[in-house]
Amino acid sequence: MAGAAVQLEQNPAGSLSRRLIPAIAALSLMQAMIGQFIVQGVPLFLRDAGHSATIIGMVYLVSLPYVLRFLWAPLVDRYGVTRFGHFRSWILGGHVLACCALGLFILTDPATRPVLLLLVILPLMVGIACQLTATGGLMADRLSPQNRASGVAAQSAGSGVAGLVLGLCVLYLLADSGWSVTVSALLAFALAGLCGLCLLTLDAGSSPPPDPAPFWSQLSIVKRRDTRKLLMISVLVAMGLVLTYGLKSLVLIDAGYSVSEAGLVGLLFGNAAGVVCALAARPLVDRWGGLTCLAAAGAAVMIYCLVFAVLFMDGPSKVEAAAFAIIANGLLFAAFIASRSLVMGRCAEGAKASEFATFVSLEGLVALAFAGIGNVMFAQVGFPPVLLLAAAGSLCGAWWAWSSRAEFETEEAS
Repeated sequence: MAGAAVQLEQNPAGSLSRRLIPAIAALSLMQAMIGQFIVQGVPLFLRDAGHSATIIGMVYLVSLPYVLRFLWAPLVDRYGVTRFGHFRSWILGGHVLACCALGLFILTDPATRPVLLLLVILPLMVGIACQLTATGGLMADRLSPQNRASGVAAQSAGSGVAGLVLGLCVLYLLADSGWSVTVSALLAFALAGLCGLCLLTLDAGSSPPPDPAPFWSQLSIVKRRDTRKLLMISVLVAMGLVLTYGLKSLVLIDAGYSVSEAGLVGLLFGNAAGVVCALAARPLVDRWGGLTCLAAAGAAVMIYCLVFAVLFMDGPSKVEAAAFAIIANGLLFAAFIASRSLVMGRCAEGAKASEFATFVSLEGLVALAFAGIGNVMFAQVGFPPVLLLAAAGSLCGAWWAWSSRAEFETEEAS
């Protein structure tokens, strides 16, 4: 990530050249390292400390700034420091805030101060949310149509590599040494990332648009029939994955894995599967279209849920728990490539950061809600009913995506 500054070229149409794509991967690597530690690493430490599923579910509640970032996304479209760059200034500022919050993490302890830990997560997720909003606006504004799937694939690959690094170099090697050592290593990575971020020129020198879209205009993306339908399809397709997302830590720990082993399985191998599926999905989206790929992903998720509903009837074994976490990551990455490459081209001028953030935020808000529902259902009825409900949702999403292909193709052609 550190090295020579990434110089970006802009064509007459306002789209950056393919040299933006490695920068997107580097940004995603930095953002995902911190974000994945919160939603996957912290629950492992809490569960290992003996806390209940209720406390673990609170992690997703205090992560709400991640999914509510569309509320302040218009600020990202309207303001920015020209010297640093319109979107780049928000990316830098968000990373600084995240680094400060990580410094406070060292003062917390999952075993004795879980409430303080949860409170520190709030500003950290605000910083990550600002970065993600600005990165999404940069991609929607500067990537040419033929490079959008590649841009989303690079973002997913960066996120996947972050999981590899987090799972192997942080959790597997350091988690057994304790919380403070693990967080200190993550903070060191974040500070190194800040130095590398200063070398990425991105849109340095660019100014916000003179006539930005008004506040709350980002909600217009859900007023339009095509994007509203795409949002519902995307949520249903991924239902089988997001409903069980909050259960991965419980499954791995309850199957007998330690925190370090669960990090290795869920993050290292899970994100390796995610990278492979993201790179495999990119040419398929280009060739067959996003809706066809979403339909295929929904069908695969349905099969995944049904298989594990049967396997988990007597409780998960170590092998079954590992397969559950790894396959989920791969399918989720593939579905994201399809849905986000579709919505990127539907964002309005002057509100690209806001509208893209709104779509992704609403998608994430439903995911967090389903993760919480999954934890509650698991505590009441166990795994199989949760997975059967998830399979039904993904089947509906797959059918809807398949039946909507002609409509979306007609709209894109016009």
